[in-house]
Amino acid sequence: MNGTHRAAMRRTAGRRGAWLALLAALLLAGCGRTALYSQLDEQQANEMMAALLSAGVDAEKRPSASQAGWEVRVGRGDFPRAMQVLASRRLPRPHYVSMCETFKKEGFASSAIEERARYQCSREQDLARTISGIPGVAEARVHIVLPERDPLGNVDSDTSAAVTIFEQPGASVRDRETDIKAMVKDSVEGLDDPNKVTVKFYTLSAPQVSRQGTDAGLSLAAFSPLAIGILAGALALLALAVAMVGRLRGRAAREAAQAADGRLWKG
Repeated sequence: MNGTHRAAMRRTAGRRGAWLALLAALLLAGCGRTALYSQLDEQQANEMMAALLSAGVDAEKRPSASQAGWEVRVGRGDFPRAMQVLASRRLPRPHYVSMCETFKKEGFASSAIEERARYQCSREQDLARTISGIPGVAEARVHIVLPERDPLGNVDSDTSAAVTIFEQPGASVRDRETDIKAMVKDSVEGLDDPNKVTVKFYTLSAPQVSRQGTDAGLSLAAFSPLAIGILAGALALLALAVAMVGRLRGRAAREAAQAADGRLWKG
């Protein structure tokens, strides 16, 4: 009976150790991360990090493997949620070649077309930057149409402007349309009629909230590799402790059995 009991205790301790080792392996498997985007400039990477962390997605920024720019990485389990968050914020912001870059100041002399293009580009960027500072505006684009002048000084058309605004979910930027038109009118030379300024609003979609993520808090992939390593080491030590306790219990049971056999009268 004692031998059977000791064997059962050893099997129980072995099963506990196997389960703990399996749990540690699963945790280590879940710590893998994958890159969302690579070769980003630092501003793009920082904007993505801020959006992901504010949405509860654990992310990290580090230099790209190609050493060209930065990359943002998340756990494999957080990848779908992270892409939804970035898409709702229109991130990473694309880099377009603007007229300012196309008509960059080079040399001592510039043509009238280059000077006009640089003026138009600077006005558009300044206005877009100002409008983007309005609370609730995620991104703003401004396009100005300047009239063409012939050599005799006649004007072929009027100055006009078009503004495109991407507002964040829940914002009420549309209520500021009159103010935005007035600001653009007062900032562009020759633009005297606010009716020549068109403003279009687009509301960005909010990211879908993962119920599993909100209920569970953090997924296994959300833990950092260091934390996963520490946890795996703790589990390994716990498994070793369980095995040692099982052995000590078995030894104590054997000693108790031997003591009982010694006290037993064999007459």
